[in-house]
Amino acid sequence: MHDSQQRHAGVGTDEDATTDSETTGDESTRGESTGGDPTTNGRYPTAHARTRGDADGERSGRCRYTFDPTERTDASLRTTWECPHPAHRESNVCVFHLSADERAALDVSPKDVVDRLFENLHADDPRMNEYVGASLPNLPLTYQRVDGETNHVLNFQHAEIEGIDLTHGHLAHGLNVREATLGRVTFEDATVTGDVEAEGAVVTDALDTSEATFEQDVHFDGATFEGPVVCDETTFEEDTTFEDATFRETVAFRNATTSGSSHVLADHISFAGANFRDEAHFRQTDFQYVTFADATFESRADFEHTNFEGDTVFDDCVFADVADFDEARFSHDAGFTGARFEALAEFRGVEFDGGSRTASDDVTFEDAVFEGEADFKLARFRFADFKSARCRGELNLDRATFHARAECRELVVEGETNLHRATFAAPAVFADARFEGDVGGVEATFESDVTFGESVFAAAVTFDDARFLDDTAFESVTFEADARFRGTAFEGGANYREQNCSFDETTFEGDADFDGARFTNGSFWDTTFEGVCSFRGAVFEESATFRVRSGLRPTYVDLTDATVESGNIVESGGSVVPYDMTKTTLGDVRLEGERAEGDLLDHFRFCLTDFDGFDFSNHHAYLERNDWTIHDFDENEATGNYAVEATNETIEETYRKAQASANDVGDTPASREFEFKRYYYNRKKNADILLNEYSLNAWSRVKKSASVGLNLFMQVTCGYGNRLPRIAAWTFLLPAVFGIFYVLGGPLETQAGVVWNSADPAGTLFDGLYYSYISFSTVGYGDINPLGWMARLFAMSQGMLNGLFFTLLTFTLFKRVLGGS
Repeated sequence: MHDSQQRHAGVGTDEDATTDSETTGDESTRGESTGGDPTTNGRYPTAHARTRGDADGERSGRCRYTFDPTERTDASLRTTWECPHPAHRESNVCVFHLSADERAALDVSPKDVVDRLFENLHADDPRMNEYVGASLPNLPLTYQRVDGETNHVLNFQHAEIEGIDLTHGHLAHGLNVREATLGRVTFEDATVTGDVEAEGAVVTDALDTSEATFEQDVHFDGATFEGPVVCDETTFEEDTTFEDATFRETVAFRNATTSGSSHVLADHISFAGANFRDEAHFRQTDFQYVTFADATFESRADFEHTNFEGDTVFDDCVFADVADFDEARFSHDAGFTGARFEALAEFRGVEFDGGSRTASDDVTFEDAVFEGEADFKLARFRFADFKSARCRGELNLDRATFHARAECRELVVEGETNLHRATFAAPAVFADARFEGDVGGVEATFESDVTFGESVFAAAVTFDDARFLDDTAFESVTFEADARFRGTAFEGGANYREQNCSFDETTFEGDADFDGARFTNGSFWDTTFEGVCSFRGAVFEESATFRVRSGLRPTYVDLTDATVESGNIVESGGSVVPYDMTKTTLGDVRLEGERAEGDLLDHFRFCLTDFDGFDFSNHHAYLERNDWTIHDFDENEATGNYAVEATNETIEETYRKAQASANDVGDTPASREFEFKRYYYNRKKNADILLNEYSLNAWSRVKKSASVGLNLFMQVTCGYGNRLPRIAAWTFLLPAVFGIFYVLGGPLETQAGVVWNSADPAGTLFDGLYYSYISFSTVGYGDINPLGWMARLFAMSQGMLNGLFFTLLTFTLFKRVLGGS
């Protein structure tokens, strides 16, 4: 019973009873008085003294209870309400405003109250269904149909009701229990066809609407539920609101169904601002349009297998315990903007399908905070927005699928990020994001553009075997630890002129591992590497651009076994970064230096390098200045772990490959010089074998020795067919040497006798030279003949050398004229 100030009267006095009895109307409706009950000093009639026509002992006078809203700060009424019901004949208030003690004293049973309620259902005056401020017992309405002729709203505002049991019943009236205090409320399997207005109500015991059906609007805004709430399999056919409600114990809406067809853009069910202090179970519930904006879940929130058919709003929600959305389905837009998950957030297998309004985000977690793990394993997204979200635990997107744009700009993940086997079918934006834990994207697939521009990776990054099928931008990114892209495919898209994969102005503070990666077009312009930079086995199918810098530590770029079809490699004017091109396939790549050209190639290690169309013509000045040496390499502190050591054998093969490439591009000078180098290191190789291979047999040693000797002879005489001046000098100066030998080793016989004439030494020398040149040219006039064994020996040797040197001269001339090797 509410405060006595609003009642204006309680149990009547004797004078009141007398006065009221005198003013009572029809005797047939007034019960016969049998005197006072000895326990009450005669103020109240006995129960059996009242008749049915007396309506449970009511007076003909009206109840004096009034409700003044000005005296209640929480009152929903705007004007003073006066009770329209007849007063009890032993009181100046009606049976509905009697307190429990007064009902007991007056022998008014709960059935009497219910009977009177049912009688009022058929009253013509709608005010007869108003019970503002009433104090009612438990109302047992099990299996009953509460259905009057007019279906006026039952108004119990500010009432105190011990309980309502409508199990299997039917309430055809609207029900207004605003600001009321209710005990246990049971609507199990009931049907309510009118509106339910329960704003500000307090339910002190359990609320059970299992399998009930509410055909009109239901409003519990600002209500307080002090006991458990069970709405399992309940059907809410119109708009339902629990805004700012407080649930102190467990809440269950499992398998419930909510809809609302009157205005499809409204929230058909709203828990905005609600506070769930115990576990909240919405498993397998069917929601149309629902909002939990600003709601607080202080214990576990279970939305597993829940179906959200319309727009869903969880903006600014707080989940203080586990939030379980496993395998839930959001068929329209879902909003978690500013939501806070203070424990595990489970979205495994969830489907964010979005709606037809493609311009809006199908799901947004913008500014959301995940204090624990955020698990989206196997989730499916359309347009997803994680802009400025913060994950303090792990972010798990293992095998998640994004069918539309993924907006993750300014995302912060303090724990690990799992992108293993995730699929991004549309553009993905991670610009300005920060990942403080390890990032794993093994076998992830990015089918459209992806950008990580200006992001920071504070821990290890692994994208092994990932596939970037369109343009990829890691521009101005900072990798503070090791970054691994082994076997990753950067395949690029249709916009051919752009760099399909760009790491421009990116900093790798740890090791950068791109072993086995495949690039359509790759750019590393102004990229800084402070650790090992490995591209072993990488393939640049169209072009590669390198202009890298070293950071605080020396580094080098390892392109061992890599394939670079074309592009530019530029040595910056700052720090020198060597390139290891051991066994690299180097196509139409232009090497440039921003410093002096003099030492450019010193920073490239060519060892067993396949020069497939590489043009050496841009580097002739350097090569001529350095005797056409390309295998020398200026090492630094980071180099040394080479796949192949530089031996005479590998150097010979390197020059052979360089010679072949120069031939292919028509670079004759380079081809000749590389051939010279090739044969030179072939001799050194064979000499090493002779000196170090003790297992060679005698015949093998003879052959190797002959090979070494012949190689040396070819180098000295004609430079392996590449030194025309040298072989020409040998051819035309060698007879002069023999002429001197003839003079000194004579005698030579002429028609005049012995050549040597001490009186004419000049003439004798001329005759020796004459004979030598005539003999070397195989003319042989016969006017001079050698005498003596030594002269004859010289003559035989000269004849043999004549054929050899003229052959070498002809060979060298042909090579020079034909331009080949």
